[in-house]
Amino acid sequence: MFGQALPTFAAAKPEAAKKNAERRKFTDKVVWDFEGCMDHPRSQRVQPFVHEGQVYAVFWMPGLKTYVVKAPLAGGKGETAPLMPGHVTGEDPHRGYRIAVDPTGRVHVVGDMHGSAWVKHWLSKKPKDISAFEFACGPDSNAGPAGAEVTYPGFFRGPEGTLYHSIRCGIPAMGVAISVLDAKTQTWSILGASIPRDQLEGQRRNMAAKTGKHPVSIWEDNGEGGSYGYMQPHAKIVWDRNKRMHIACSVLNKNTPSAQGRHTHTHVLYAYSDDGGKTIRRGDGTEIRWPMRAEEGPYQGDVVYAETEGNPPWLKVVAGLRIDDRNRPVVSCHSFKTGGHSKVLEKGKWVQFPSDAPIATKTETTPDQDDDDDLDDDLSEFGLTGSERRTVAMDHFRDTGEVLFVTFPDMNRRKDKGFGRIQFVLRTPLKGK
Repeated sequence: MFGQALPTFAAAKPEAAKKNAERRKFTDKVVWDFEGCMDHPRSQRVQPFVHEGQVYAVFWMPGLKTYVVKAPLAGGKGETAPLMPGHVTGEDPHRGYRIAVDPTGRVHVVGDMHGSAWVKHWLSKKPKDISAFEFACGPDSNAGPAGAEVTYPGFFRGPEGTLYHSIRCGIPAMGVAISVLDAKTQTWSILGASIPRDQLEGQRRNMAAKTGKHPVSIWEDNGEGGSYGYMQPHAKIVWDRNKRMHIACSVLNKNTPSAQGRHTHTHVLYAYSDDGGKTIRRGDGTEIRWPMRAEEGPYQGDVVYAETEGNPPWLKVVAGLRIDDRNRPVVSCHSFKTGGHSKVLEKGKWVQFPSDAPIATKTETTPDQDDDDDLDDDLSEFGLTGSERRTVAMDHFRDTGEVLFVTFPDMNRRKDKGFGRIQFVLRTPLKGK
């Protein structure tokens, strides 16, 4: 049932998880096997979405032609169709895609964005039907999720299947735009507000007239290279079994030189909501105002962890967020200096979670890419490679404890290639006797 706390095996932490992983047994079932997709590392960015027993995903055919697949979770022949006839994505690897299905069955696709003027959003013309899509977005339209100068989209499924969308934005300042879909009217509204003019400086203050058109959810005025410089925030959203909404995001709240190949943040922020995001509160119940930021004041989110001492880099750009087996939010981050940190909200206060988790550490199987936003520590005992962890259908995992992921059976045989054959695999833990 939606909102159920993570099963014990999904919530286990590193020491116990490592031992459990050694003795845990799984059943693997290939639910879709396809030969002939584009033989290119971009295929590692395919991420499935499960809805009513069907698996949906976006993948690429040769020539960067963008296709959609719908395959039974129980296994069987999948349907494939072009996202839109003639649509070809760019070679730029930032232009990843995400797919989701709303409560009415309409299929939503976002992607092909790297600093795009607005969110590129496609909507299926019929429920549960991938044969035809329409391009549903625009600079001043609420037919698509909010955001301006956008990259790195993500979908999150809330109670009763409500769809939320999060994306990194650059106007009027670097931050995150979180939107929620009204499935009955097929319109999106932002969880956020315009940045107050007095919080903007210099050229950004001159842009104040535009902020009404481009509200944000989370932001900061610092950056790599100086004020309003580069930043790469990724929001995470989960719900507990009481349908409380939890949000976590890291931001850079200290000006730094350019990243020189290693991006960094300084603060991990948190807020919760009991009304779907209309109002948000810190962990102790104090109400704060949208848009959330790290600076002190009425907009300040709950600062779960901060690191600003010494020279950059400080924190990796992605914060983890999950619900433990006691229905508590656990926020994790990884410091370049001190390793992994995990804190749990206990009676309104953040305390160290037992056995800090190594979050998204780089290994031979973990791609060193800017948007490693799906390396959740929840998956530590499922025996997945770093590439496979990036592809997991997280909503399905948190609902069921089953891991649906993407893999490439020809990789070892073909060394630098091997992406031409793609499989969706369902990994289910065997229950102990």
